[in-house]
Amino acid sequence: MSEKDPNGKLPQAPILTPDILTPEKREPAIPSDEVASSKEKKQKSSENQLSMKFLIGSVATLLLACAVALTVLVKTGAFSKKNAAGTSAETTEDTSEETETTSSSDPTTESDTPHKSIISLDQISDKQFEFMDQLARDYIREDGYGIPDEVTIDGMYCIGMLRQCLEYSPIPDDEHDMVQLVYQVQVTDNTGDTPVKRQFFWMYGFMNVYRDGSIDPEMTEPMMDMICFDNWSPQGSLDIKRLLRQAENRCPLMEDGIDYSLIQPFEGEEQEEQSLVKSIDQITPAMEDGYKKGAEDWLEIGRVIPGAEEKGIHVDAVEYAGLIFTVSNNKAQNCVYVVYKVDITDKNVDPPESRTIYWYVAFGGAFDGGEIQTRLGENTVYDPWTLSDWADAPGTIEELREHIQHKEATGWICEDNLEKQVDANITPEPSPTS
Repeated sequence: MSEKDPNGKLPQAPILTPDILTPEKREPAIPSDEVASSKEKKQKSSENQLSMKFLIGSVATLLLACAVALTVLVKTGAFSKKNAAGTSAETTEDTSEETETTSSSDPTTESDTPHKSIISLDQISDKQFEFMDQLARDYIREDGYGIPDEVTIDGMYCIGMLRQCLEYSPIPDDEHDMVQLVYQVQVTDNTGDTPVKRQFFWMYGFMNVYRDGSIDPEMTEPMMDMICFDNWSPQGSLDIKRLLRQAENRCPLMEDGIDYSLIQPFEGEEQEEQSLVKSIDQITPAMEDGYKKGAEDWLEIGRVIPGAEEKGIHVDAVEYAGLIFTVSNNKAQNCVYVVYKVDITDKNVDPPESRTIYWYVAFGGAFDGGEIQTRLGENTVYDPWTLSDWADAPGTIEELREHIQHKEATGWICEDNLEKQVDANITPEPSPTS
């Protein structure tokens, strides 16, 4: 990384936002058709006059001298258009071409060249890197559900960059790539009774990094995977190799610029490589809360919220029912189904019918240490439906269990905490009074 290593002293003030607007390209001064036509007429008129004078042989010496002088002026281009500085159009064109070849690597500088995405990490200037690094450091506390103030960031070390393809083109020069800055983040967690040292890996992507030295700071790509610690949940991954796999599964990885020698020693408790969760008992309350938050985002997208209505299906109430956990026979894959009890009214029948259904939002990839995935990525959400797709969902917990058991491959183990959660949601009826 050498000169692009941001782990030393950074500027106190952020670099100015790069201007991505391209100014109108200056065209060389070109004589207009009207001027050129006038010039041609003058040349022809002069030639005709000289011919006439020589033929009749009666022109005075003084007039002949003037004619000769006029001919010289025409041949030397005395009638050509000049710019305000007295430079001919030919000279202006040369100057303009020389100006167009001048470029700058400053991300705040306008450029006369069209915006072209970088297609190599080597094309990123030091100014661009410094700008992206500062933006990432400013954003990390806001990513996902955020890093609370009680958590001190002890070190945020950039360990390299990734280049990923967003839009492929058979012409390499027209490919659209994204740059991901990758960090090792070490913190002191003061949210519990005693301070705890933690670390995770995090990345922040920039979709529009241009070869002319500019950047679009509005087009960025935050992380998606979440780590559920006891009292807070940042975006990130506990394992650098898993982070790279997650990145590659989202967009093709074109260039890996990670320098593993930049990874700093960790002073906290040594963490072994995290393995997949193999039982529902390994899902902590913090992880369950993370799953609920992630599922609620998808419920809102699908309009499965109280008061919503679509194609005659009206939602009366939505209530969290619990989790169904499934794991493959060889313990190499798992999936967590976040289940909801939904009271609906079907207005497509006469009279309208009210009933209860059970359905889910499901995510794959739960790991020891609290790492989960609740958005589209390596393990996609099952059945990205809309409200009307819920109408024929199972009406009982037992029917839902059977549905998921048949959905999974043969040999998958299913566990759940549904009955406990549903029982907890029941409000006891008031005792009769005498």
